[in-house]
Amino acid sequence: MAAGETAAFLRRASITYLECCVSLMMTHLEREEVATILEKEADMLRRLD
Repeated sequence: MAAGETAAFLRRASITYLECCVSLMMTHLEREEVATILEKEADMLRRLD
C-alpha cells in the first residue's frame, strides 16, 4: 500500500510541477509559442523507447 501511495503522491507532485512550468512559460512567451514548444516536447516523449 505504501508503494501505491508514494506513486500517487509523485504523480500529483509531477503534474503540479508541470503546471507551474507551463504557467511560468505563459508569463514570458506568447500562447502559440508555448503550445508549439509543448507539442514538440510531447512528440519527443512519444518517440522515446
